[in-house]
Amino acid sequence: MYIPGLGHLGTGALAMLTPIIAIVGAFATAMFAVYHKVHRQREMLQLYHAERMAAIEKGIELPPLPAELVNDRSCGYGGKYDPARRRYRGVMTLLVGVAITLAMWKTGRDDHFWWGLIIVAVGLGQLVIGVLERRDRAVDPPGAPPPAGGTGNSTFPGRS
Repeated sequence: MYIPGLGHLGTGALAMLTPIIAIVGAFATAMFAVYHKVHRQREMLQLYHAERMAAIEKGIELPPLPAELVNDRSCGYGGKYDPARRRYRGVMTLLVGVAITLAMWKTGRDDHFWWGLIIVAVGLGQLVIGVLERRDRAVDPPGAPPPAGGTGNSTFPGRS
């Protein structure tokens, strides 16, 4: 096969090049997303700082810093942890794993379809965690004071 810039490649070289390109692309995508998240957050903080400095110069009373400017929004929508989002991701990952496993089983000649069950296991794990968190939050709601002898949520330390 002829690839511009690389010349003629055999099937073995092309087979080695495909996973390398996939891994480099995955890392580049992750780095791109992190860079833009930090850039966007820095820009928002600079705009808010300029607004506060203008208010100080005019003598206007300053409101407190909004929590959404400094919170990490990677846990869900709007900076709030959402257990329903974990259950959604669990169902989607489970269904993708089942689809990949079935596709590999129907098209494969070997027993390679078992590798799709890894994705199924990840989806089931997310579903189990989502169900346990929902049950735990029902027993110990987020706004409730911690029990007398503990720190709140004992199943997931650091979360209350």
